[in-house]
Amino acid sequence: MEILVQDDDKIRMTKFGANKLFDVDYDTRQKMSEEELISLFDKVWLKHQVKALVTKGSVCNPEEAARRLDKRYHSFIDPSQNHRSFRYRQAEFIAQLLPITKGHYNLTQIWRVSSSDYHPKTLFINFSSVEERVKFAELAGELDIKDELLGLRLIRNFMNLHPGYEASEEDENELEF
Repeated sequence: MEILVQDDDKIRMTKFGANKLFDVDYDTRQKMSEEELISLFDKVWLKHQVKALVTKGSVCNPEEAARRLDKRYHSFIDPSQNHRSFRYRQAEFIAQLLPITKGHYNLTQIWRVSSSDYHPKTLFINFSSVEERVKFAELAGELDIKDELLGLRLIRNFMNLHPGYEASEEDENELEF
């Protein structure tokens, strides 16, 4: 399977794609030049091996993609294209691939699956600003702990304050953070 990506698609996906995919916040990406956006896409696609993850991803039909993706993406789901789901940085994504010739595709979309329906053990939290999110990560760093693990510990501490709602005693070292 060979997957090609047009420069216009690289620019669009990088500029408007998920922070979790590109590991550069949205505001920063909005200020990047087209060349910088293409370079960032290529780094994630090739060096971070997202291309390989898409290639090996699970095939899903357009109806399943629509069920798992936020409604704002539904108008972009093309039933004539192929869809593959994959995991990257502890997040799930769905890629949309336009068949060109046998075994050759153009990548046209990558969406982050943000629905907790698919992973019922997951809680998604939106901070009110990028600055607030960065500050939380900095505080976690000062405590020498990953921010996801700090969030989990805070939630478990809160749950344990309320009788009848005790949090799991799962070993945090086994968590995928």
